Formats: sequence, structure tokens, C-alpha cells
Amino acid sequence: MAPLINTSLGINNILADSLIQANADSSLKIVYNSTLYSFSVDSLVNIPDTISNQAFGSTLIFPHVPPGTLLLNQTNNNNLALGNAQVTKIIIKSGYVDIKIKNSLKGKMSCIYKIPYASLNGVPLSVTELVPAGTAAAPSTFTTKVDVSGYTLNLTGPNGTACNMLTSSIHVMTDPNGDTIPIASGDSLRILASFENIVLDYAKGFFGMQQFQSGQKFSSFKLFNKITSGNLDLENVHLTLNITNGFGIDASLLIHEIRSINNRTGNSVSLNSSIIGSVIHVNRAQETYSSNPVIPTSTTFNLDNSNFKQLIENMPDQLEYSIDVTTDPLGNVSSGNDFVYNNYGFNSNLDLEIPLSLVANNLTLTDTVSFHLSKQSGYEINRGTLTLLADNGFPFSANTQIYLLDDSGHKVDSLMTTNNTIASALLGANNKVSSKTKSALIIPVSGKKLNDLYNAKRMIIVARFNTANQPSYVKIYSDYLLNIKITGDFNMTVN
Repeated sequence: MAPLINTSLGINNILADSLIQANADSSLKIVYNSTLYSFSVDSLVNIPDTISNQAFGSTLIFPHVPPGTLLLNQTNNNNLALGNAQVTKIIIKSGYVDIKIKNSLKGKMSCIYKIPYASLNGVPLSVTELVPAGTAAAPSTFTTKVDVSGYTLNLTGPNGTACNMLTSSIHVMTDPNGDTIPIASGDSLRILASFENIVLDYAKGFFGMQQFQSGQKFSSFKLFNKITSGNLDLENVHLTLNITNGFGIDASLLIHEIRSINNRTGNSVSLNSSIIGSVIHVNRAQETYSSNPVIPTSTTFNLDNSNFKQLIENMPDQLEYSIDVTTDPLGNVSSGNDFVYNNYGFNSNLDLEIPLSLVANNLTLTDTVSFHLSKQSGYEINRGTLTLLADNGFPFSANTQIYLLDDSGHKVDSLMTTNNTIASALLGANNKVSSKTKSALIIPVSGKKLNDLYNAKRMIIVARFNTANQPSYVKIYSDYLLNIKITGDFNMTVN
């Protein structure tokens, strides 16, 4: 009578704890969130790599160039390729400015590279380097990386009226402490500056009318992953489409399709709702200039009046959807005061709430578990029985079967015989369980079955559920449990 296995199973053994919430009356509900479409700062503002490409080159011969001679003093106003966006300010979260200098002049060169409108704590970015001498055949190369995390970039240019403009300057002279050098025709010095691994923390301006098309997308829906067949009838399903906009831009959303797909059965159900094919306007977020800099806007649509109950009862493993998002559909209505922060984005989510009040008809739960039974030295089991003792507190019966799998994953045997049903608990008022029901399932263990148990590497556990008192809906409560013991009665030979 000593149990070989003694366990209690609750609803959390079928569904993840994170999906289950309790109502005030201790009845349970599933709360599930599925992201349809989202995009972040990088989708709106994509910083190009190249900052500037400046050079000194001689077409004449200068046999004697004294130390400290200025060769190049150049300012470059580079318009960054930002598409339709008109950006005036950027704050960099992380990244580098990569500077590469190639010198074919026959003396060391003193180089000062600046981005005067890129500053950290009010100090502009400036790099001073003494570049080694080179030759036309073997120019010297110098590279350095400047960490620009936290830098603010003013992109309004020298006059403060432009946008997308990054100003840089280069100052090159012969080494003030060096020797007189010759400069031949074709001698040159070239400086290439570029951004590397830039992550934006903030951007301001007008980001332009841009359209983001998801195309035909598939999102995994894991709620019913262990259910392989049967029918599910839910009393209620609550569904909302929640659109959260953390950007300081207006947007419009167009949903072409939402469809649930059950790849096990091949069935699909399309959402029939007024939101399909209709343009949804989404207001911009509010900038607070405080420690919590953004108040996102939230747009919510209740889909309870749609056919979404049928979508869920299809027990999908995928959601298919197609969505278009257009930013600033009305143009530059903010007069260049659009904004984006790194930690905020645009998200459209389906929020699903399913009260666990249901009718289950041959609803089949399948799970595969690892299994290993080792032979003990000193005795052999000849034959016997396993007895599964179930004390069921759930309002459904469970027809059970256990299959043994070999190393290759092939079924080699089944354990249960004809008596393989765990009886439902007894229902009282309001279809609530009044008392648990005991069941005893006998599993004969013959010589062959015992050998199969020793050779098995995995088990497939199949449980087919049917709710009591059909077609009435029954609720699942937090205190419902299925207690299981397995005992063994064996004929053994002691060596």
C-alpha cells in the first residue's frame, strides 16, 4: 500500500501559472497577451554610418615645408541621409565615432578633428592626434574610436535653422616639433569619420510620413499547445485590442486581417469585426520633461461583439495578421516638435481574458515526459499490478492512456487496459464540486510489459476530458485538485 508515486495536480499543471488569475469568488480565468505589431525608435530614425570624408591633396611640389605649416582647415556641413525625417536634435544612448586617417606625406601630421555641435556636459567632441609619416607607396594609417554615449547632437547647423545637418571640422598642419619636409605631387592625407553601433536615446524634429507594412505575419499562440483533439465550448471570452503609443507622433493603423489557425486540424477562423479594414487614428504621446518623460496614449477596442469566441474555440496554435501603420499621416502638425525616447515605442496587442467556465467534449491533453526504470540487483520482478488511485476534485472525467516510447520515439506498448477512466467529482449547487470522487485503475504488469517498462525512454500521457452535467457550463476554481497515488503489488524472485 506504500505509494510508488504520490502527487496532486491542479490547473497550473495544464496552464502556466503566469496565465491564471483568480476572481473574487475563487473561480479562475486565463489572461493572455499576444503582440500583433510593434516598432521602436530605430524604425523611425536610422542614423547613417558616414559623418564626413575630408582630404588634403597636393598637385604641386614643395621641396621645403617648415614645421607647423597649416595644410588643411576645413569645415564640412554634412546632410545626414534620414529619408523623409527632418531631425533637429539627437541624444545618443551608446555608440562610437570611428575616425580613420591615411597619410602619405613624408612627415608627421598634427590633426584636430571636431564635431562642434556634438557635446557632452557642454564640451564639444574634439580629437587631437599626431599621425605618423608615410609614403605614396606605403601610407601610414591611424584609427581611433571615441565613445559618444550620452552626447547630444544639434543638427540645426551653424545658423540654427537647418535640420539633419552634422557639422564637422578638420585642422591639419605639419608637426610643429618636427623637421622640414618635402611635399610631392600626389601626396595626400584623408580623414574618414563614421558612426558605429549607434543606439538613440532621444530624437526631436519631424519624422515624416512613413508607412510600415507588416505583410502576412504569423504569431505563435501557445495557450493550447498540449491539446491535440476534442471540442471546447467557452461560456465567455473577453477580447480587447490595445494600441499604446509612446512616441510623440500621430499615427494611423489599418488591420487587413486577423485569423486563428489550428495546424493540428487544418481549421482557420477569420475575425469578423468593424476594426478590420477601418483606419484607426492613434494620438501622439505627451512629453513631460520630468524623470518620467513620456505619458503614452492608449487606444482600446472591445471585440466582445465580434466572432472572437469562435476564433479561440478553434484552439489555434498560430495567429495570422496583416497590419499597416502610417506615422504623421496629417503631416508636420507639431511644427517640428515630434519626439521619440529609447524606452518607449508603438505596440498593438490583443489582450484575451477567458473565464474558466466551459464545456469540454473529448478534449484531449497530450504530454511527453522522460522516463527511466532501472533494474535493481538482488531481485527480479516476475509479474504484478500497478494501481492508479485517483481522488478527483475536478468537474470532469478523464479517460487516460499511457504509451511507452523507445529510443527512436516509436510506441512499443500501452499501459492502461479497458478500465482507464477517472470519474468526475460530484457537482452540487451552481455546478460547483460538492465532493471528490475516488477511482482505482488497475494496470497489469506482465513479463513483456515489464520488459517494455525497462526499455522505455519516454512516456506519452494522453488524457481525454469530458465535463460533468453537459451541456451546462462548469467553472474551474482555485481549490480544485486531482490527487493521484500509484501503488504496486508484485511477485518477485530474490536472488
